Amino acid sequence: MLERLLVAIMLWSLGLGGAVQAAPPIRLISASSASAVSKAEAGGAFLRGTLWETVAARHGLDPHWLYGVALQESRRRAGPGRAQPWPYTLRSPEGPQFHRSRAEAAHALRQLLARHPPRAIDVGLLQINLHWHGQRVRAPEDLLDARTNLELGARLLAEAVGSAPDDLVLGLGRYHHWRDSSRARAYGRRVLAMAAALEAGVRPQADHINGR
Repeated sequence: MLERLLVAIMLWSLGLGGAVQAAPPIRLISASSASAVSKAEAGGAFLRGTLWETVAARHGLDPHWLYGVALQESRRRAGPGRAQPWPYTLRSPEGPQFHRSRAEAAHALRQLLARHPPRAIDVGLLQINLHWHGQRVRAPEDLLDARTNLELGARLLAEAVGSAPDDLVLGLGRYHHWRDSSRARAYGRRVLAMAAALEAGVRPQADHINGR
């Protein structure tokens, strides 16, 4: 159950040149069951000072919503009872693919585009659809860059939330199902439940992973 999800944090610092060294890191959550967390550790402090918080603030979003959407969109297994969002995720009529590196994912993406129309392919952390939003980047593989994907995904999420100013559940859900209100609400409820679990029950840990 989402209410039981607590998180073990994995920091992934993406190297994008010297000027980026001071940029806040992207954090990948590995969700799992755990024991009680102290009030001092609760409150979603693991997102403070990270790119998630920076990008969310730039678009007027709660960072927990953004992270909740990422978990819904690109979550993969990270061990028994554990899951995490993954930047090298591709989805097509062939099903989801979780690649080990950006280069591997880029190669697979080119193969998918040779077999399927852009409408059928979603890319990266926030699963950006190539038909609807591929024109917002220079090339499809640019969406495998976590920062690029996160920035565009946050922009789209803000547009979705803004489309239903008095109905947050519907607005969040429109990120995934714009025309089907019933499916949108179900999705929005899952995102809010995940965000609430993260905010209330996160215990930061010192697992650091250097990205490529």
